[in-house]
Amino acid sequence: MHQDIIDITDLLTDESFISYCKGTSAQDIAKWENYISQYPEKNELIESAREQYLMLFNVLAASDKEEEVMRLKNRLDQKDVTPVVNMDDWKGRKNRKGIQKWLKWAGIAAAILPLTFFIAQYFFSPDNTGSKTYITIFGERKEIQLPDGSFVNLNAGSEIKINNGFGVTNRNIYLKGEAFFDVKHNAKTPFIVHTPAMEVKALGTAFDVRAYDGDMITETSLIRGLVEVTLKENGNQIVLLHPNHKIAWEHHDVTVEKVKPDLPVKSVSSDIKEGAPVELKLSDRGEIKEIAWKENKLIFDNDTFSDIASLLTRWYGARIEFKDDDIRNYRFTGEFEKEDLRTVLAFMKESRAFNFTIDTGEAVVVTLSK
Repeated sequence: MHQDIIDITDLLTDESFISYCKGTSAQDIAKWENYISQYPEKNELIESAREQYLMLFNVLAASDKEEEVMRLKNRLDQKDVTPVVNMDDWKGRKNRKGIQKWLKWAGIAAAILPLTFFIAQYFFSPDNTGSKTYITIFGERKEIQLPDGSFVNLNAGSEIKINNGFGVTNRNIYLKGEAFFDVKHNAKTPFIVHTPAMEVKALGTAFDVRAYDGDMITETSLIRGLVEVTLKENGNQIVLLHPNHKIAWEHHDVTVEKVKPDLPVKSVSSDIKEGAPVELKLSDRGEIKEIAWKENKLIFDNDTFSDIASLLTRWYGARIEFKDDDIRNYRFTGEFEKEDLRTVLAFMKESRAFNFTIDTGEAVVVTLSK
């Protein structure tokens, strides 16, 4: 693409530029970075086009975008063959140049129409006039790129909501469940995660927030950068959190609604001092337990079976039933990567004696007994 013909329309209809915005092709990233270095005066235009792309498209979860693209592709790939007209049989060949020009513009229009459709949907759809919500069911995880360029990994049984002005007038996120945030730096517009028990404010950082309905504890674990945590139930006390530390708060004043009536309630660990940051522990393999879920890893560190049951419910979409309450207090330590539920329970059974049955009807139900 030559320097003197580039504009936002060219960029937003260029597949390699879209790939550059999404970060999915090293070749396209290198191409556009090289273009910027070659024509630095175009940097502002390219950044503006990139921001518009993110605003228009990245409010959708990656899976939603793939579904729309596949639907469009299937329509374009229909097997009905378009009739072929032999141009040599046409009268008035002197108009061929005009016809070719018309076909060229028709092709451009075909490329722009899907873009126009998505723009119209974004700005005029009733679903986008107030807020946008992303949800994961039990047993599901999603990676989402937000309009400001930040990334969110949404854990199972979770929900985040953003307002329509996100990335422009504010960067407020409302979380139920657990999510890992990799925040793009923007000193003018702080990134704030709202939960019933605490607010987490960041400028450019990476951190995990766990605030499930049904759990009496809310946690924030900081991996990189600096965050400011406001404890709502402690007189809005502000705590600065440094890398590789976490803060946990047991909340009593907030009304807690369970996600499911039979979902085990996470208990409070006896070694947690409310409102005081503690250092994150590494597992024997050097993993950080609080964010291991991002890599499809389960880590138990002297956790009670009751706490583990809550995790297994979200991880596998299984309902855990204790036939003997003593089993709830069994403690386990272990690491699992991409193992199925039966395998995990079988390994746990090796260290503490209990029996389990798995009923795979409409919903997976695990019954535990001595």
